[in-house]
Amino acid sequence: MTQLLDRFASYRIMSKLHNSLRDWHICSPPYLEIHSSSDVSSLQQAVMTQSISFPLVCKTRVAHGSLSHEMSLIFSAGSLADIHPPCVLQSFVNHGAVLHKVFVVGDRHFCVERPSLKNFPSGPCDRKTIFFNSHQVSKPESSSDLTALDEQVPCLPPPSSEAVAALVRELRTQLGMALFGVDIIINLHTHTLTVIDINIFPGYEGVPQFFSSLLSHIESVFNKQTFAGPQATSFPESAQTKGGPSAATTGL
Repeated sequence: MTQLLDRFASYRIMSKLHNSLRDWHICSPPYLEIHSSSDVSSLQQAVMTQSISFPLVCKTRVAHGSLSHEMSLIFSAGSLADIHPPCVLQSFVNHGAVLHKVFVVGDRHFCVERPSLKNFPSGPCDRKTIFFNSHQVSKPESSSDLTALDEQVPCLPPPSSEAVAALVRELRTQLGMALFGVDIIINLHTHTLTVIDINIFPGYEGVPQFFSSLLSHIESVFNKQTFAGPQATSFPESAQTKGGPSAATTGL
């Protein structure tokens, strides 16, 4: 669970998805970990070395709590002075202002569409840093200027249900958890399923039949433990029963 509280840890997991899920063409944007305050020139060099491209999304290292939703969009190297380490810098990917939030409940998962940031021109520009709250931007009823597209774009295809299922299976294995959320987008230009964040303790807002799914998962876990319990306790007794007469016979 602790690795989901730390974006450094969860983003390292995300960065490996393009290898483990190569057949599904799933990836995550390039990113950079900023551990402590540095001068702007050092940050610029780090960004160039890591080959991440502007605009950049800046996110706090802590991935849970109200402050974790406070983010910013950085459009140029000079604006790197606006970041507050420790944080993550992630290349922004145009995605038609549509976010797909995947909510995992045990063996089941649900995909809910939400508003998201609009498209921005690729590459650095002299635009000032935009500070925003991701929770406010992506609420179901959000009508923020940041989600209003400036131009007409073709509708993107929804994420493949098979690809999402493969992603959920892989993350359940990597995280060792059965209750979590994943934020995914569809790249506007390549139509690639792109993972941009992992969420611990998601709100499950808009998820149909959440409580019945949660109850089913709890019952499943309980039944597995109940089934495994007698076997675990009976095994030593069985061994003792078999071992007793054998030892006695040997003694005779």
